[in-house]
Amino acid sequence: MARRERTTALPRPRPRDARPQARGGLLLTSEETLRLAILGGAALLLVIVLALIGWRWYDQNFRVPEKVILQVGDERFKLKYYADRLFPYAQSVASSGINLGLAEQQLLTELENEAIVNAIARERGITVTPDDVTSEIASQLGVPAGGAGTTFDTLYRQRLQSLTMSDAHYRRWVEAQVYRKKLKDAILADIGDTTEMVTLRTIITTTEDEAKAALARIEAGEDMGTVAQTASKDLNSRQKDGIMDPEPPALLPEAVRTAIEGKEAGSEVIGPVRLANGDWWIFRIEKRDPNATPSETQKSQLADLRINELIKEKRSAIPIRRNVSSSDIKWAEEHAD
Repeated sequence: MARRERTTALPRPRPRDARPQARGGLLLTSEETLRLAILGGAALLLVIVLALIGWRWYDQNFRVPEKVILQVGDERFKLKYYADRLFPYAQSVASSGINLGLAEQQLLTELENEAIVNAIARERGITVTPDDVTSEIASQLGVPAGGAGTTFDTLYRQRLQSLTMSDAHYRRWVEAQVYRKKLKDAILADIGDTTEMVTLRTIITTTEDEAKAALARIEAGEDMGTVAQTASKDLNSRQKDGIMDPEPPALLPEAVRTAIEGKEAGSEVIGPVRLANGDWWIFRIEKRDPNATPSETQKSQLADLRINELIKEKRSAIPIRRNVSSSDIKWAEEHAD
């Protein structure tokens, strides 16, 4: 019996295909690979451009206007509110010759003062309700408050349009005005109906030499009233021999107030005294009345003076933080009109 030859039955290795194959059996040539790379790069670039456009839109319409640029105590002011207030504020100070750059800085101080007054009023138990704000708006418009379709509604919409201001921002502005009015009313009640009043006889000149010349005439024996008629530049008082209307001492110029402090009415002629505005005063105290009745205008001026004093005092006690950049100001300028 013939012997059967044994074999290993192992497969012989096949030669490998030298052609490049993509995974899954798809063949990519070098040109196709390059084309896909270009398309991928273009798509990535498009995504980046759209992302930048989206970010800029978000930045200009949400992030930047929502930035808190000023904080006074617990009260915060965002850039978009500052921008809404900038246009009417710049209009209100334009007649004073104040340029836009200075107005922008003054508005920040104005907002600080409003927040301080609000804080002072609340400390005194003063509150302002939404109805108070609506009533004040109606008073400024000169019509009764009303709803949709009323004259109030029409005029109010026109006011917002003319100021390019939102309803919420306008109401916040008016709210600050109401707080100040209520605080002023409280201070007026404290002042009462009588206060000290001083009557001065004055000679007001433009230069020190003119003041000294007028004083020399008085010292030589000439009547002060007669000198005032010819030497004083104040038309109102010189027609009355230099006699000025009675004033509370607090409303007199600071230099004059300091000069008469502790002095009684008499024949002493005081001066020349230079005022902050550059004028020179020679004056005599004609009368001091501790219980005189001031006019309504004088009472209002005294109340405003007291509010300014309270603001100054409160400034040193309340934290104030500004966080406004030149780019913030530029954004406000662009969105103020």
